[in-house]
Amino acid sequence: MKYEYITLTDHPQFLRLLSALEKETAVIEIVQINGEDLNEPLIKAAQPFLVKKEYVNKWHGTKRGGKGAPKFTISADKAFFSHLKKYEHFFKNPRDEYGCDTVVETDFGQDDIAFLNKSGEPIFFTTTHEGYATITAELLKRI
Repeated sequence: MKYEYITLTDHPQFLRLLSALEKETAVIEIVQINGEDLNEPLIKAAQPFLVKKEYVNKWHGTKRGGKGAPKFTISADKAFFSHLKKYEHFFKNPRDEYGCDTVVETDFGQDDIAFLNKSGEPIFFTTTHEGYATITAELLKRI
């Protein structure tokens, strides 16, 4: 699969992205990079759809040392997509006055999220705190 970076801009783009992802996603992975918080609204909303919880040191776009971060694998249910649509965006990455990329955190927080197809391949994933969003070239054409 060919991947590209995507600049995240506004809520209408976010809704188009989620709409395209909903059609192709089998499971969603959420990694809490700052440690486990089961009271976080995103994780609370994911609980009914939880498939697996594990601790990882490597996930899409990220490797780190230490004890690992909690990764929640959840089924891609319409109800969970409805919850995601309430967020402003995963983050925004506009350019500053010098033309450099910046990261603007939104109400989504700093969790990394990945959407995987039926073959288990990522079709979109974020490295949220760094402001990176990666998407398949094919999916990018449709949003």
